[in-house]
Amino acid sequence: MRSARRRGFAAALLLLVAALYLVHRSREPDARRLPPSRQEASREAAPREATSRHGTNEPLASAGSTTLAAAIDDLPVIGPSPDDRHEGPAHPHPITQRHVEIQHENGLIGLLNDAMGARNGARMRELVHEYRRTHPGDPNHLQDGYEIIADCLDAPGESSRAAAEGYYAEHRASTVRRFVRRICLEGG
Repeated sequence: MRSARRRGFAAALLLLVAALYLVHRSREPDARRLPPSRQEASREAAPREATSRHGTNEPLASAGSTTLAAAIDDLPVIGPSPDDRHEGPAHPHPITQRHVEIQHENGLIGLLNDAMGARNGARMRELVHEYRRTHPGDPNHLQDGYEIIADCLDAPGESSRAAAEGYYAEHRASTVRRFVRRICLEGG
């Protein structure tokens, strides 16, 4: 009975060691080298990415709009055929102006969420103004929701609560609705 138990323990220990080895190995960087043109492109892109992510409080598209526009215009689009050349940096699909607008809008929403988390109503108003100016069509009424939240943060009272209740009741599919409930209606 003891020898069977020992064999089971040894097998379990062996499986554990093998699993730990595979996990450790998967976390190591890939040792394969990129072709020289890819290495240069990744070295050039790394500083741009770092400054656009951490360098400013502006949305990503507006913070590096000149480099992003240059990247859109200068890089070729790779075709779907295996005969198409896949050397050097290229876009796997075309990046249109609509893609850039979506990136900018997502950057603004991220900054609005950061300002909301910091309970900074004045900053939220600045960002909502920028959001309304650059993206006038707002089918999801996110701009209205963020403005109501800014009102609740800056001037809590009966009028801001009434606006929040109206927004909460009317825009049931809004992604900002839960924040309106949490900040304006529940006082969180």
